[in-house]
Amino acid sequence: MVVARDLLQGVEALSTLQNISPRGCALIAAHALECTLKAFLWHKGKKSEIREPKVQHDLVALWNMAYEEKTLSIPKMPPAWCKILSSGHGPNFYFRYQEGERKTVVHGGQTPALIPMAVELKKLVELVEIAIKG
Repeated sequence: MVVARDLLQGVEALSTLQNISPRGCALIAAHALECTLKAFLWHKGKKSEIREPKVQHDLVALWNMAYEEKTLSIPKMPPAWCKILSSGHGPNFYFRYQEGERKTVVHGGQTPALIPMAVELKKLVELVEIAIKG
């Protein structure tokens, strides 16, 4: 949660800036989301499961695992901003690299609307902090 909270500060600041590429904010938000979900799942005893290669950086899979715990008030279906972040975050890391699976050049990656994403990410961070402390 320490990393998630620190990265959230950057997401909140970058989400309000104009005339910059949204890719940097989305990349940081995706990593903050990964850290948040993994902190919750770690707390729930899922240490080995979150390290599985198929799950490791898949934000939708991590969201689904968190939902399955039934103790976090999140929707069953990951919100659009989570899905968009997941598509750029892993497994091909389009937010970080320009090459796809077969070394073909891909677009820079779609990003969610930054301010609403930052607001929702902050709510999730706070929710997970309460769940962990509670």
